[in-house]
Amino acid sequence: MTRIFAGIGLALLVPALTATLLMAQDYRELFKEVTPKNFDSGGEVSRQFHLNAESYLRSTTIARVGETRPLRRNLSSKLASFPVTFEGRTAAFSAYVESDPLLDGVIVLHHGEIVFEAYPNMQPWQRHYAWSVTKVLTSTVLASLVAEGLVDMSEGVDRYVPELAGTAWAGTRVQDVANMASGIDCLDSDGYQDTSTCIYRMEEALGVTASTGPPVALLEHLRAMERRRPAGTHNEYVSANTNVLMLIIENVTQQSYADAVRTRIWSRIGAESDALMTVSAEGYAYGSGGLSARLRDMARFGLVFTEPQRFDDVAGGMIADIQAGAGVALSRDVLESPGSEYGKDLPTRAAWQWDEIWDDGAMYKAGYLGQGLYVDPDRSLVIAWFGTGLDYSEQINNMRPVARQLAVSELFAAPPSDP
Repeated sequence: MTRIFAGIGLALLVPALTATLLMAQDYRELFKEVTPKNFDSGGEVSRQFHLNAESYLRSTTIARVGETRPLRRNLSSKLASFPVTFEGRTAAFSAYVESDPLLDGVIVLHHGEIVFEAYPNMQPWQRHYAWSVTKVLTSTVLASLVAEGLVDMSEGVDRYVPELAGTAWAGTRVQDVANMASGIDCLDSDGYQDTSTCIYRMEEALGVTASTGPPVALLEHLRAMERRRPAGTHNEYVSANTNVLMLIIENVTQQSYADAVRTRIWSRIGAESDALMTVSAEGYAYGSGGLSARLRDMARFGLVFTEPQRFDDVAGGMIADIQAGAGVALSRDVLESPGSEYGKDLPTRAAWQWDEIWDDGAMYKAGYLGQGLYVDPDRSLVIAWFGTGLDYSEQINNMRPVARQLAVSELFAAPPSDP
């Protein structure tokens, strides 16, 4: 009798078990589909990489320590229903978020409270690759060293990275490197997928892209770079600048990059989760793009720039410098793309690894394939988002112009009131 009932139970379970096994098989296939050659191509393969980067790249932990900072939820119906314009259309902000297939998650903090939060293509507990949003994490650690008198921004980078003495980097001020104005000829725009470019070889040295031959040593590659123009004259996107800042941080602190981030930033923001940092086989951090973190922790990091009383070292250095108008003017060719999205409300300059700074003090940092961090100190506003674009970032979400529309609306002109 027992055997009969067991047989009936097994018969009932077989269809469900088969479906479960098929789903598991599909999940494993998705893990296998990500390769060193296609991980940044976009779509579901890249989303799989973004949410599971530690499965594909060597990484180290930026540990969460101390008490988690609670983020009170004070959701604003006015914000959710606020009309935003994108790609010639207008819709309520919440409707836009739900409809953009290239947006993975977005959060808005006002005066440290969550006024909007949505995860259309990820879960709140998942870490997501931040790509170049990492750059402002690197510059923020640098700012803390400046505040302690350990780094002088007017000095040449070779003072802190002596391995760069006698190279094109020698004598280039740390400030010019931080402002993406080093003049070094290693433009990201030369092509992330072109294996012959300087930027490809640098990311290959950092263990990010597919190998093209014998191992590339990061310092050897940096030393071989040439000068394109005089330093301090043009803002040009060169990720090598950020990795030089990473080397300064490690040499000055005598810590790994991840430990420097932990002690100087991550342990102070009240993170709810460990973050991860991509590292190369040589042990160098991918300081220009390797952070993987939860969205709420990215927003907590954004609060560094809106709460000067808690982060006086950064506020007294980086933020004071930016608010005073420092930086490098954005050239016409750089503004052509933002111009089509921002209308006449254009950013004017770049500084401290921030891509775009407006005259009202707002700052924006982009990340490859649709990541973003928008911070507006005067409005106590932080907007952070993760995304997964298509065709090697040829198509990304529309949060960049939407964030600016939200910021300059009447919604954030005063301290938050009842939704």
